[in-house]
Amino acid sequence: MSLVDQVFGGIPGPLIEQWGISAVYLKASGNQQYDPATGTVQDCVEEIPVKIVPTQLRPEEAQGIYQLTDVKILIAASSLGDYYPQTTDSIRYLQNGVQRTAKIVGMMSYRGDFSIMHVVVARLG
Repeated sequence: MSLVDQVFGGIPGPLIEQWGISAVYLKASGNQQYDPATGTVQDCVEEIPVKIVPTQLRPEEAQGIYQLTDVKILIAASSLGDYYPQTTDSIRYLQNGVQRTAKIVGMMSYRGDFSIMHVVVARLG
């Protein structure tokens, strides 16, 4: 176990659990299902209940890649186990009584030997 894990490993999880809001992490699987009745292809999605801290993306963080309307979301790594966020995934949460679904467009994980926290940038749909 690295020093980062020993010093900081236990901090994000309890803080996000206490101060975060309830959300659903929509983990897309690589499998798709074809519905012959409707002729459509459906993505298979696993819903994982998590706590998140949604924040604003600052202009200097946009780096010309993101939109200023994108949101930055903090997720404790312990919420997702050994899974790392992917751009195929989304996060669903309530904001001021309105259900939002944000598609992940960028991510960063803070880690030592193990993941400590994920920071994702997501685009509201």
